[in-house]
Amino acid sequence: MTAPTRSRSRRRQADRSALSDRLLTEAAIELLVQSGAQGTTLQAVGERAGYSRALATHRFGSKAGLFDQVLKDASADWLERMQKAVGRRTGADALCAATDATHKFIRERPNEVRAMYLLWFQSIDPGAVFRSNLANVHRAQRRDVAEWIRAGQAAGEVDPSVNRNRLAEQYCASMAGIAYQWLANPQMPLGAMYQQLKSDIRLRLAPRADGGA
Repeated sequence: MTAPTRSRSRRRQADRSALSDRLLTEAAIELLVQSGAQGTTLQAVGERAGYSRALATHRFGSKAGLFDQVLKDASADWLERMQKAVGRRTGADALCAATDATHKFIRERPNEVRAMYLLWFQSIDPGAVFRSNLANVHRAQRRDVAEWIRAGQAAGEVDPSVNRNRLAEQYCASMAGIAYQWLANPQMPLGAMYQQLKSDIRLRLAPRADGGA
């Protein structure tokens, strides 16, 4: 086999692996939403994706490995959307852009969001098979928000008296709570709740007329 032929063969194999990984992960998300963590098995995931239990086991190793991949993929999708929306924005503009991106993510990928929350809640069960490091995820989220506020203060866009760490905690808690309420009751006015949050953010971060003195 020539070098170009081997290269093409490796690319085709990589493409097939990427496709099967995506289909297996999507199948896992569908099963999590329909049957919960207990009802989501490697065998069921493989069959729903059109493959076999053996392939699912080979790729993920265990049910915990499968859930870890699902959470990584869904979180990466959400993070990418937020980073793209925020761009170089700072202060209230950054937080509002992140809020809009999250709202759009929930509307466009509700199953991913539901699967994320199912796995997050699974993580706080001491007897659960799967436990993600949820504290690290939330710590990273708060750090990003605090940095957006700090940059806004440096640019004169945010009231310098604002405690950026406390506000980051409150913002992240509000974002998580709004999504959870909507998942528990889809009749909740998701758009209106996010709009109110953005209004509150702009009011809280706006520089004071007296310069913060």
